[in-house]
Amino acid sequence: MRQYKIAFLTSIDPRNKSALSGSSHYIYKALEKHVGDIDILGPVNIESWFTKIIARISNRLPWRYNLSHSYYFALKYANRFSKKISGKQYDFIFAARSSTEMSLLKTDIPIIYFSDTTFNLLYNYYDWFSNFMTISVLEGNSIERRSINKSAIIIFSSDWAAQSAIEYYGANPAKVHVIPFGPNIDNIPTRDDALKVKDREICKLLFVGVEWERKGGQIAFDTLLALKKMGLNASLTVLGCTPPDNIVDDDLIVIPFLNKNKEDESKRFNALFEESHFFILPTKQECFGVVFCEASAFGLPSLTSDTGGISGAVKNNINGFRFNVSDGGDEYATKVYSIFTDYENKYTPLCVSSRELYDKELNWEAFGKSVRKLMNNYTDR
Repeated sequence: MRQYKIAFLTSIDPRNKSALSGSSHYIYKALEKHVGDIDILGPVNIESWFTKIIARISNRLPWRYNLSHSYYFALKYANRFSKKISGKQYDFIFAARSSTEMSLLKTDIPIIYFSDTTFNLLYNYYDWFSNFMTISVLEGNSIERRSINKSAIIIFSSDWAAQSAIEYYGANPAKVHVIPFGPNIDNIPTRDDALKVKDREICKLLFVGVEWERKGGQIAFDTLLALKKMGLNASLTVLGCTPPDNIVDDDLIVIPFLNKNKEDESKRFNALFEESHFFILPTKQECFGVVFCEASAFGLPSLTSDTGGISGAVKNNINGFRFNVSDGGDEYATKVYSIFTDYENKYTPLCVSSRELYDKELNWEAFGKSVRKLMNNYTDR
């Protein structure tokens, strides 16, 4: 089997599990295992006193200048990465979430561009990525279009993002592919362990997120209250944040933070998924949601909202359900109640199909093999 020489282009260090929630690290490891020799080009820091002043001034204005998708940054990155690849032989450059970093890079090496979104989809979707100056919107879209058009292979984690590349940026559909992420955890349970019979006395909901409001914490809490009104014994564990002071209930458990890079805390993280019955995340915005892959690895059905690229991670009636963004706790609770109270006929099969989707698609083995297949098809043309 041919071993490819890959330049892994990113401004961060993919060896660091903490960077970008660890996704770049697991992408790097998947390529290293299934593709060949990986030469990491990052981290690259191009911030300076000048960019800090620009950012400080911009943050005080009603319309912000977005340096991260600017031609100023793109030129700086192109200069740094050109030096890093100069004189070296690579089969491919793999640019992970790096449109600005690779947009002005001059090279004959075929580029594989991977992302979970596009600039157009991201702009005004998240609050932190909104209210830009007109020049920033123009620059951001121009950089995205340039990166897409110069890439030999384009990979997105969802159809939502892939269609944006084709319809908004004019990408050649033949170059665009969809490959989902995998879970950002190391100790994946075996299928048998993931599908062990659980205690049914209490229907345990698990919420994981650092932003209570954006991730739909209120809806998750309302789901708990609605289930209890229906007469179902239920609990909600919140991991990753502290709810507002008015969110109080005897069956609410709050764990503000767990570091998955620490063995004891990683074990506790896994234990929460093992003992829970549903993963609930009624998020308002999400480009994909790696945590849904993690839930599926544990045979844990996901309850979430139908927004962004979540459809790439959660398939209705297979590994969970996507609700309308306007739905509240009553709608979520009704679904949970109907499934959990028919444990053998509805809940157990849903757990099995959740794990099966993980085994088939939502894992890094599948990611690495799929990327390698695309590389083989490209070189065999």
